[in-house]
Amino acid sequence: MRRALSPRDLATAIGVSESSLKRWVDAGKIAVVRTEGGHRRIPLTEAVRFIRASGAQLLRPEMLGLAEIAAGAVDDGDATNALFAQLAAGNGREARGLLMGLYLRGMTLASIFDGPVQAAMARMGELWEHDATGVFLEHRATDTCLQATAQLRALFEAPDDGPVAVGGAPTGDPYILPTLMASTVLASEGVRAVNLGPDTPTASLRHAIAHHDPRLVWLSVSSPTTPALGEELAAIARELEPRGATLVIGGRRRHELAHQVRGAYVVATMAELAAFGRGLSLGRKSPD
Repeated sequence: MRRALSPRDLATAIGVSESSLKRWVDAGKIAVVRTEGGHRRIPLTEAVRFIRASGAQLLRPEMLGLAEIAAGAVDDGDATNALFAQLAAGNGREARGLLMGLYLRGMTLASIFDGPVQAAMARMGELWEHDATGVFLEHRATDTCLQATAQLRALFEAPDDGPVAVGGAPTGDPYILPTLMASTVLASEGVRAVNLGPDTPTASLRHAIAHHDPRLVWLSVSSPTTPALGEELAAIARELEPRGATLVIGGRRRHELAHQVRGAYVVATMAELAAFGRGLSLGRKSPD
């Protein structure tokens, strides 16, 4: 991906004249930075925001360094089937382009992750039962989704005064994708998300809490839990309460902890987690 574009680059990408693009810049519809020579440059994050907000059609995605979008073009209604087909075939470039294209056309990250990604990966997981190559195919698909999620994550830079969240997956939980998606969804809502990744010991989570003083702590639970984990998380939830912070637990094994960890919120979808992040960002204090 390119990090900044000239007005001509963005105009070419969306099929408008450079003069029209510059008028939108002058009207404040597109934010720019200036080079030392005074030339306008549009950060990629701002270009993406404008494309989504305006509904502009991205005709030349290669101008944004996103040529794979053309290769992965698909109607939104068929996204799950198309993503599954690309993942099963090992077409990583096309799968990444498909997901980025959905986002640029206005779909929220939470909807992408809760919808096509979750459904397609669930179908990939079912191949374990019916195909001797199922494990290989599922692992390859996971790597492709990790690449796509990382690409989306790179689009977001939370403001310096944005609320902080830390999280990961607990000890013994090797799943990388769910917690990466969680951090990406939070970042898209203006949260400074610190993802500790899979197999994170509770002690490490505590160190992160002490260091970052987060408003939100998330835990993505995809592997079987233990009573000891529940006790440790219950203690963390109690410690967070006086700080005005919240513990949020998600993942397919979340219900195993629901009754053990009082004071924590249990969420079933990325959309629910996004709502937490949105609330934190809207509630952050204005500068003095």
